[in-house]
Amino acid sequence: MTRCVWSVMDPPEYDVTSTSWLLAVTDNATGWNATAPGGGGGGGGARWPRRSFPDDGYTRVGLYAVIFVLAVAGNSLVIATLAHDRRMRTVTNLFLLNLAVSDLLLAVLCMPFTLIPTLLQNFIFGKAMCILIRYMQGATDHTRTALVN
Repeated sequence: MTRCVWSVMDPPEYDVTSTSWLLAVTDNATGWNATAPGGGGGGGGARWPRRSFPDDGYTRVGLYAVIFVLAVAGNSLVIATLAHDRRMRTVTNLFLLNLAVSDLLLAVLCMPFTLIPTLLQNFIFGKAMCILIRYMQGATDHTRTALVN
């Protein structure tokens, strides 16, 4: 399995398709596997049934496709509207234009490269794309956050 290193300065490699770390966090945060009421608190009580999202791959692809299409269409319309009409070129609309460009870049450059390795359980795009995708995700997130503040 190809691994994608999350930081150039960090020598350990992390599996970008693994979500095992998330299960431990959500179990502790939400108590999904907490002892049932009246169970005695000593760990011997009945366990709540684990709730899981039924993911056969088709659900994830469908949701990603809907979000992708809406993001591309909506942000493209905002960009086209603001670029076409000269009266719409105000400071506030320039702010919205920058957000639309950032969201469009996120949808086009990051969403496919997040979905495909998750489905294939393998990062197939190579080391250069691994670094570029991480950079683009960070840059688009930073742009949106900096603009909102």
